[in-house]
Amino acid sequence: MKSLIVLGTVTAALAFPLLVSQPTTAHASQYSAARANSVRLVWRRSMKAHQFHTMRGARYSKHLGTRYAYNRDNITWVTDAHEKLYNKRKHTSAIYYHVHTLYSPHGGWIWRGYLTPGGVEPKVSPAEAAQEKQEQVLVNDLHSLFPGTTMDQQLSNDADQITYPTDGVDAQYVTAGPGQKLIKFSCPGTPSNYLKTYNKLLKKQGYPAATRAQFKGWHIGISVQTDPDYYEGGSSLGDVAIFLEPAK
Repeated sequence: MKSLIVLGTVTAALAFPLLVSQPTTAHASQYSAARANSVRLVWRRSMKAHQFHTMRGARYSKHLGTRYAYNRDNITWVTDAHEKLYNKRKHTSAIYYHVHTLYSPHGGWIWRGYLTPGGVEPKVSPAEAAQEKQEQVLVNDLHSLFPGTTMDQQLSNDADQITYPTDGVDAQYVTAGPGQKLIKFSCPGTPSNYLKTYNKLLKKQGYPAATRAQFKGWHIGISVQTDPDYYEGGSSLGDVAIFLEPAK
């Protein structure tokens, strides 16, 4: 695991009623065509990172079509983009921030009126800690299959955009840059069985051991999708993305 607007003053009265908090299951992801069609995008831009927290409202896709989850956890959200939406029925506008957590790209779009400036102490559940540990083990295993390569955080961040895509980045449009190599595949089964199949899947992608050995001295970035509850951007459990780049 790895993972936002400016129109001036928009008061709570201008916020869309669709963001009123309601009881629901922890991972309820719901699509509403009516909600998506009720607004029109005015602009969407990137923004600098700012920390917020909230336990109000919900997180949505970039045009509010899909509601990912209600904001039930008191955690720190970090901004990376913002957008202005126009409510066709009310003839009002509102600003939404795209946010992710400090430790992963999990997030979505939240009306900025629900966000309180400042972060909170991170709380990682035992299950999340175990998942992060397992994911790091798998990354290390994949790295061992490319002997002589050097892990590169930026390349790993690029790989994260494929295995953990957010609304601001569509994974299918993330491609290798000049001189880079990009390897993508999906590993079936559960994380405990992934290592057994990595060699075979890499060979199927045209990267047997002899070919991988040629990347000695290159930089490498690796991301593995191990979160069964991650549902943004169409990624799937077991997805793998590997970037390779010659040393500069």
